[in-house]
Amino acid sequence: MYKPPSGASSILPTSGAASPTFRSSHPVARVLKSRAVRTIFLAYVGFCALFTMKHIFSYQSKPVPMVYKHFDLERTYDADEPYSVVSNLSSSAILSKMFTFHTPDTTDHIQPFFVRSTSTPSPNEITLATFIPQDELSELAALVERFPGPISAVLHIEYPSDTPGASNPIKHLHAMRASNPKIRQQVDIHLITAPPTHRQAPVLQQTNLHRNLARFFARSDFVLLLDSDGSLPMTNVAKSFSDYPQWMDKLRAGNVFVLPGFNVSTMTTSSDNEQEQYNADGLVPALSQTELPTDKESLLNLVRDEKVVLSEKTWKRTIRNVDYNTWATQSRLSAIQNYDPYFSPSVVLRRDKMMWCPERFGNNHAACMFELYLSGADFWVLPQDFTVNAATRPEVDSTEREKTINTRLYQKFHEESCLKHARAFYAAGEWDSDRARHCRISCQKVLAVWGLVIRQA
Repeated sequence: MYKPPSGASSILPTSGAASPTFRSSHPVARVLKSRAVRTIFLAYVGFCALFTMKHIFSYQSKPVPMVYKHFDLERTYDADEPYSVVSNLSSSAILSKMFTFHTPDTTDHIQPFFVRSTSTPSPNEITLATFIPQDELSELAALVERFPGPISAVLHIEYPSDTPGASNPIKHLHAMRASNPKIRQQVDIHLITAPPTHRQAPVLQQTNLHRNLARFFARSDFVLLLDSDGSLPMTNVAKSFSDYPQWMDKLRAGNVFVLPGFNVSTMTTSSDNEQEQYNADGLVPALSQTELPTDKESLLNLVRDEKVVLSEKTWKRTIRNVDYNTWATQSRLSAIQNYDPYFSPSVVLRRDKMMWCPERFGNNHAACMFELYLSGADFWVLPQDFTVNAATRPEVDSTEREKTINTRLYQKFHEESCLKHARAFYAAGEWDSDRARHCRISCQKVLAVWGLVIRQA
């Protein structure tokens, strides 16, 4: 064992000897070195670690929060809410993007909710969406008598004239609202004012735009897209759906419900000369407004008496979308099997998440239905509900040139729609799904011409 030389001090402290280097008499040092302080410090470090881990895991497990508290993707423009995420955009910018087939001369003159109804519809109600020509404003009174629910109507008028004696549809509209409480309660009017440089013909020929506007600004989740030829819904469609909740399930799933259409017969003379009401063609309807059928049984009797005839828009004689003899006896829903691209009845559908009317056509209701069909919507024929055209409104007279252009456009549209929907189904991996079967069946010839192989599901 090593021992230092005599007289030398030891370098290392010996046992039991206190070293002044490692000891301190300062009170702070004694507190910091106490067991209680060390215990509190370790507890604090552990708590911080657990708190940090909790926040990291909770952040990863929660979805990204919305920037706005009231943000609603499905209806950001809600007419009943004071807040809208698109409120900072001008109406001109929004409408020009929504209706890209129309010039700013049209979109800048659209006034949604020019007249608002006094009642607020519930989301599950069915809103009647239609177009009212300025010369047929009196049809509003007939609509509110036949349809008890909310109505979203587009009124397209010529530029107001200061000429003495000129018609004033706005003044007429306000007079009707003042005298008819049902119009005040049920009808929303969306106004389009044609610039003074436009003729009346383009106003009448933009009905696909009118259909989209009326449907877009409907304040419920479901709409009755009524054909704008003067047809009236003769039954309570909303009650039919409330009586059969399973129909509402099909409607929410994206299916379309067809109201078969009928026309009142016309004749050159009437048995009662005092009550004759000639239409624009100089013919007298076989039935007055009060004699129109309101149930299926009376309708079938009038068809047998030839006072009511089948509408070509529903009952095609070439490819029968709806067979009249079958419909006359059925009491349940029936699906349309053989679809005709020129099929154009009044229908009930969802307001959102469905295809819109192609606005490249001025007035082509069949194009709206064909887009819906190719997108996968099933068409179901309502067994008890129907519409009747009272034959009081003149049909829009198109020139031969316009008819030729529309026919050629629709033929091209048929091909384009087939390719568009086929590509969408392929891209989504749904070509073999049940949703794509309408596209597979209806577009076989078109796709074969383009060299695409059809694989049957």
